[in-house]
Amino acid sequence: MVVGKVGAGKTTLLYSIMEENKRLSGDMKVQGRLAYVEQEPFIYSGSIEENVTFGLVYDKDRFKKSIEASCLDSDMQLFPNG
Repeated sequence: MVVGKVGAGKTTLLYSIMEENKRLSGDMKVQGRLAYVEQEPFIYSGSIEENVTFGLVYDKDRFKKSIEASCLDSDMQLFPNG
């Protein structure tokens, strides 16, 4: 599994392993089988809170932990009210 912040290079790494990117130098070896399951992002036409809680009762601490676990802290800061 590969996880990280938006723009950290996760997709580029995976594409390189699958030989979808041109290698400029070096060697690469993959042992075993490889599976790539691309994320299909979706957003409900509602608030950010609704998109994170999926209809569950809002819990401030749980919401904050969800934002942190999904590496959305920096994205949230881009909104006018954080």
